Amino acid sequence: MPNGQPDTFLKPEEKEFQKVYERSLWWINHRNLFKNIGLIILAVFDAGLLLYTGWVLLDTYALSFGKEQTAVANLVLTGQSELHDFSDTVAAKPLTFGEVFVTPAGDQKNYDLSVLISNSNTDWYATFTYSFVLKDGETASQSGFILPSEERPLVLLQATESKPTTVSLNLSDVQWHRVDPHEIYDYPTWGREHLNLPLSDVSFARETDTSAVLSFTVENASAYSYWQPSFVAVLWRGSAIGGVMRLTTAGLTSGEEKQISARWLGTVPAVTKVEVYPEINIFSTDAYSSLQGENPEDIRTKFRTSH
Repeated sequence: MPNGQPDTFLKPEEKEFQKVYERSLWWINHRNLFKNIGLIILAVFDAGLLLYTGWVLLDTYALSFGKEQTAVANLVLTGQSELHDFSDTVAAKPLTFGEVFVTPAGDQKNYDLSVLISNSNTDWYATFTYSFVLKDGETASQSGFILPSEERPLVLLQATESKPTTVSLNLSDVQWHRVDPHEIYDYPTWGREHLNLPLSDVSFARETDTSAVLSFTVENASAYSYWQPSFVAVLWRGSAIGGVMRLTTAGLTSGEEKQISARWLGTVPAVTKVEVYPEINIFSTDAYSSLQGENPEDIRTKFRTSH
């Protein structure tokens, strides 16, 4: 300004322009400095990142490799005892069986073999092959099964012509099947509904010293019909098995009541109690009768047309 007077006579628009001009001039003069500072910061960050990565790799694969391997192994083993205990808890417990009984068959010349087998598992059933090992050989293999929480006899009728001195049960090819809780939520109820076969009038009536009749009445109170169901009758003589019989009927439909009987021929054992066990694998579709229905008539035979 003239005469060195301060710049107090600028218009407001000129003052604002002067501020913008001064700021722009300052940025032009210092932007290279800020650019260089940014590049230095970025270079330092990259160098630090590379150094850190190199240190991690060096420590992992060279300095602390042994410790890392030990830590991973310990991590894998952590909880193994608990996992083993849990697996033992949910796994199927082995089948148990008692003494093998040798009893005269009902034909006066052969001997039957029988043994009580038990499955203590509530949610596992088993299929297997069984045979009886004798002193001088082994019987032919038979297919068997046992349902959850079931105890019943395994029998081999007319197994041998001579009474064996020693005999034992041989179970092989045991295959466990777990009851699927998604399909069968409550097996005890489901099982009772399928095997709702109340027995009545169970008797073993002696006719002569060499003749007796075993009979019982079975009612199929379930909603299922069975194809050729079998029943095993155990003739108890105190705490020992005195004889066994297998009875099979052609079929047992839902709601049907049927009397089943068989004759015992041979020396009649002294019997204190008779127990009858159904031999029905309710998990097998082969155990059930197919649905019965009427064949549809040809509709053309119902309408006659005149020519």
